[in-house]
Amino acid sequence: MDQPIPEGSIRNSHRDSNPIKRKFAPKRVGDAARELVNSCSQYGPIIRQRLDVERMKLPLQKGIFYAIENDGNAEPGFLVFLPGQAPVFLQTKTKAAPPCTLRMRVSPTLGEGGGTVLIATLDLIQHSLRIEDVWMWKGVPIYDSQPYSKRRTHLKEFVERCWIPDARLLGGIITTVLNPKSLAAAFENISPAVHTLELIPEIAGKRRMWIETTPTATTGKATFFSPKVSPFSLPSVPIVNNYMKPSSAPQRVLAKSVDKLPDIYDIHSSSGEHLGKASVQQFALSQRLRSEAMAEGTWVMVEWREEFNGYEIKKICQ
Repeated sequence: MDQPIPEGSIRNSHRDSNPIKRKFAPKRVGDAARELVNSCSQYGPIIRQRLDVERMKLPLQKGIFYAIENDGNAEPGFLVFLPGQAPVFLQTKTKAAPPCTLRMRVSPTLGEGGGTVLIATLDLIQHSLRIEDVWMWKGVPIYDSQPYSKRRTHLKEFVERCWIPDARLLGGIITTVLNPKSLAAAFENISPAVHTLELIPEIAGKRRMWIETTPTATTGKATFFSPKVSPFSLPSVPIVNNYMKPSSAPQRVLAKSVDKLPDIYDIHSSSGEHLGKASVQQFALSQRLRSEAMAEGTWVMVEWREEFNGYEIKKICQ
């Protein structure tokens, strides 16, 4: 069925005048990342394709799908963790930009077995990185063999054990983790700010499908032509941030180093309550903490930093 021609859009038109600049990866690193991506799936490194509504009517009615709402034009790509290398983001389209490196606080265990490959959307205009799926986990390709809900368990492990959010280190890019909606919830009320909808199949090895939403001229609200969809009860895997926003006042806490995450410490209150993790941003303080750290922990002062959504260790208590 033909889509109506939009006569205007009230989608979010805000764009930062200073988009993030890419730092291109060395050619050998970019080539190694691309080679790993190409080995992940027998179906090739194609993440999504345009939705053919007529052909997909029956699968949409009988299958289980998850919906992603996109409010920008950025396309998904691959976030690759190679052994001993900074994370690399790349896209496989013919005219895509060369692979770029990202400064992230991640565990080197992600490089075990040859590496880890996640699906993520990097939007340099909106200064955002959204982590969405897992294609290879520590050397084991899982996209072709595990359903999406199962792959989410690895994503949960990534968030809880292998990664510390730090927007300042990442050059102002805010990183989030995708929590998709059910089809019923997505179709019920599409926001005018949504530019495209993507559907993730629960079945392993199946590509995503995407379609543009269309704001009407009379109401300005986005509409979406689709077959009737049953309100499936979809399994969800909660992705919990390591940090809960506390008071901004400095706190005296006990810091214990986290194995395989340099300059990251588990912090505990004087009563023994685990408060989350804290990072060290100053080189001199980092060196001093490493040399003075005790097995039972080191008492430090921490502050909550809004710019990277986490605790920062400011000094060692005397």
